[in-house]
Amino acid sequence: MIRHKGRLPRLASLLIGLGLAASLVTAPVGDETAAHAPTAPAPAAYAVTPAVSPFVQSGPRNIVTRVQDTYITNVDDADHSGGQLLHVGTPDNGTTKYRSFLQFDVSKLRGANIKSASLRLYNSFTGSCDGWWMYADPVAAAWSQSTITWANQPALSAGYQSSANFGIGHPTCPDQPVDSDPDTSNGIKRLDVTAVVKAWASGALANHGLRLSAGESGSVAYKDFCSMNPNATDFACHLAYYTPTLEVEFNPGASVIGAADEYAVNYGGYPATSSALEFYDSYAPSLWPATGPYQRWVPDAYHSFQDPYGDLLRAPFAGGTEHRLRPAGAYAAPGRSGQQVLVVGDGQSGLVAVVPYPALSGARFAINVGVSSITNLHGVELLPDGNVAVALSKTGQVKVYTKAQGAIGNAPSAYATAADTKTLDDAHSVLYDPDTNSLWAIGASQLVQYPYTSGTGKLGEPKTFTLPLNPNGSSLAYGHDLEPVYGNPDRMWVSSNAGVVQFSKSGATPCYASSRWPTSATAADGKANRWCTDYTREPLVNKGGMAKSVGNDPVSGTVITTCAGDPTACHAPVAGADSWTTPAITFVDSSGRHEEFWRETYAQYYRARWMVPSYN
Repeated sequence: MIRHKGRLPRLASLLIGLGLAASLVTAPVGDETAAHAPTAPAPAAYAVTPAVSPFVQSGPRNIVTRVQDTYITNVDDADHSGGQLLHVGTPDNGTTKYRSFLQFDVSKLRGANIKSASLRLYNSFTGSCDGWWMYADPVAAAWSQSTITWANQPALSAGYQSSANFGIGHPTCPDQPVDSDPDTSNGIKRLDVTAVVKAWASGALANHGLRLSAGESGSVAYKDFCSMNPNATDFACHLAYYTPTLEVEFNPGASVIGAADEYAVNYGGYPATSSALEFYDSYAPSLWPATGPYQRWVPDAYHSFQDPYGDLLRAPFAGGTEHRLRPAGAYAAPGRSGQQVLVVGDGQSGLVAVVPYPALSGARFAINVGVSSITNLHGVELLPDGNVAVALSKTGQVKVYTKAQGAIGNAPSAYATAADTKTLDDAHSVLYDPDTNSLWAIGASQLVQYPYTSGTGKLGEPKTFTLPLNPNGSSLAYGHDLEPVYGNPDRMWVSSNAGVVQFSKSGATPCYASSRWPTSATAADGKANRWCTDYTREPLVNKGGMAKSVGNDPVSGTVITTCAGDPTACHAPVAGADSWTTPAITFVDSSGRHEEFWRETYAQYYRARWMVPSYN
């Protein structure tokens, strides 16, 4: 397998490199809708939203893991490591004193470029609502949570202290846990620990964890925090999100790749036997076999996913057939207009959810559209008004569900009937387009544009574009995927059983060049302004059929695809895996076409996405 060699070319060369400017010059010629074709937007005036950088939270199967935590006191030598709380300061003006210790394993970040790091805590009680300082210092020697005491506590490493001034949890300023969206809880507090995490990751400082402390002479500085041991009966400390957590943004500018992995064999850790939506750092995919995904998401109790009626997961979660990162829009929490959310649709279970990102805890929308044997959900899209569109291949439908239907806690009857339904044979993917205020969808033989009026939940009368036939000139292409061509708002990626092509929404200029697919014959009849093959490295991207997903990184220009079922172009599925999955994510960049694996013998991907919080 060919691996990446160094960093990739930047956005400065992307617009030219992808051949995007060439289609935006002359008037439309020979297209069936040319008389009504809009003028294509100019790339020079178009600002690409950059992809997000890797952001990991410490967790049982993430690349940063929690190791141990406890508190010590001057009044006893007991083992406090099993408790649900950590304490710092003094509750009785110095008679009883507390300090807490915690440790994280950051060894898999060795050599990474750390941009920022925070210690996230949940403050469940405070001695004063006015807020008082607390401190985090790196520990200079090894310790054990079961044997550390006030008398044998290790010394500290100087020069890396972090501090913060806050207070919450007092009867006059109570903490307010929000289980459906834990990061909005007022008890969530953060300390900047960038310097010490950088030192740990670089090897400049031995990692023996952190000591938390506060003033030990006055009770106003006293604080309680949730520990690494959630307790189901505790008012706040029952959620995993409220446990002490290290949050690290690293390798800035290396866009995140999300991939749904059906692999669910027990390989240890949490969740031991669950398919998961996995997140990968694109900086050095050659490291994936050693690091694995840097984080995972599963709709379960650990991720604060609630299913009060037992209806949202009607079958085991299969990793998420579709997922996209979007601006939170209608789901933004108060004061957090820049938030992002992940919209996820899972064909096997029928779950559709909108999840806070990067918290990946809780949900702001959740419904079930039917399990695979009934609807076979393949596509999902979050509309800016908070409504959600889905593509159902088995029933051949595009549906829209309203924000109100997906409100957390709704009974199944609330979303039993969609706000609108359109028929599209073998519907596989949906993509919202803000430039035309429309929802695009793709099926077996058609690419369809539905006008959409915000807030209505209703789709207008469609404009239909027939997909070019397979290279044989007789069989249908069977569309699979739609994605923006980041860097050119006039283009969309289209993948199908026949291969990969770009589609021009405006049809403003000829963009067809000789290609394996569409062939000159199947792209004829005036459609050479629509089915664009003039992008850089097209023969490598469009190498063969059965392309399940495709997309380009707005930072580097790299294209990723997944494909299955074509032995000439795709890596074979692993033994026993579904035939539509692959263990490889295929990269096409300046070094050529190459496959990257986490576990070549286990991973079972369907779609892989660049995590870009933008519609185009």
